[in-house]
Amino acid sequence: MGHKSSSPIYALGSPLGRSALAVIRVSGEKIPDAIFAKLSVLKEERGLFVRRLAFEGFGDACLVLNFPAPLSYTGEHMLEIHPHGNPAVLSEVFSWLEEEGLREAEAGEFSKRAYLNSKLSLSEAEGVALGIEAESREQLAALEDFRGGVLGEKINLLLDGLEGLLVRVESQLDFSDEEGVAEVESAEIKNGLLSALSDLELLIKNYMPFEKDSLKKKIVLIGRPNVGKSSLFNALVEENVAIVSAMAGTTRDIVRKRVAMAGFDVEIEDTAGLRDQTEDEIEKEGMRLAKEAAEKADLVIHITDNKEEASLLKPSEKTLIVLNKRDLHKNLSSGAYLSLSAVTRDGVSDLLDKIQESSLKVSSKKLVSERTYKKLVAAKGLLTTDPLGRDFFEFTAQILRDSLQELRDIYGDFDNEKILDQIFDKFCIGK
Repeated sequence: MGHKSSSPIYALGSPLGRSALAVIRVSGEKIPDAIFAKLSVLKEERGLFVRRLAFEGFGDACLVLNFPAPLSYTGEHMLEIHPHGNPAVLSEVFSWLEEEGLREAEAGEFSKRAYLNSKLSLSEAEGVALGIEAESREQLAALEDFRGGVLGEKINLLLDGLEGLLVRVESQLDFSDEEGVAEVESAEIKNGLLSALSDLELLIKNYMPFEKDSLKKKIVLIGRPNVGKSSLFNALVEENVAIVSAMAGTTRDIVRKRVAMAGFDVEIEDTAGLRDQTEDEIEKEGMRLAKEAAEKADLVIHITDNKEEASLLKPSEKTLIVLNKRDLHKNLSSGAYLSLSAVTRDGVSDLLDKIQESSLKVSSKKLVSERTYKKLVAAKGLLTTDPLGRDFFEFTAQILRDSLQELRDIYGDFDNEKILDQIFDKFCIGK
């Protein structure tokens, strides 16, 4: 992806497939006049227009949005064409644009141009990409500090403090040989470094790098064979994923399904039945995996179909006790367990409420881009470096300059084309 490339580009900005409408984005310093002529739009006329695109044998009514430079997302002249989302129509539009000299945009190329034209900071561009990639309401909420600028304000305060320290250090470089003055200044500067380091460590503690599975919750179903774990699993994921059979030991491996539950990204796991003894080596391995999964789970749902066992099992913050097959039990006494029928779904909604109360709690961790997190960690590493007998003021000045550069790279100008390409290549095409 060329750093200064401004050749006109196009991309589909909406999902592939049939849809009521599609969005095609166009950007470039010089979009061919023929494009505007076919769209019946004056080049410098900003606004939204209803037009009909004519192709060989048919036409299609569409919306056209015209954004003359520099007031556009990329800072270049931009067009948006909104035809109907028929693949045949889109194919004709793409062919026409290519005939007029446009090329299909690379992943992230619109946002990269916005960054290069000072329309977005690098972190704002990353925030756009992560906002699209987020898979749950909780992830979006955890990204809000990063996307909304709160983290930027905290980093700017840190930068101000480090810049003030650097000024003091550099002002002492010419006077560090004078007795008394240097000693006092070095003690105060050391305190300033410790304070800055403490603020930086707090940021690293409260923020974590965004990944696909960031903040994902894991719920594991355990219990003896044939108590209805697989039936309950299917009821919770609302799909017949796990095999249900009267034969004991049907589930040997862990069956997983990711679902969105009350705005959270949740992975539910059905595990092998637990019993005291078995000669089947595969079943033994399945039981081992079940116990291992339960240890790593955010919430364990212990299922039984025996009233006495349900009364003896103890729930905890991490464990819910479920008595299944309630339709087969009479005179159910109140207890610390929840009764339901996985087959009839009676009581499953109550279990979902309990799951949300017990497991789906908003994490205190906030999310940032992986690049930003690594910059924070790199700055911390520099500030924790021991002078080891070297000239205090010269050494401190250098580590302050280096740590400032790491932090400035998060939001400031960045001119490494290879790294920029690696960042924007992770974006989706059309953004």
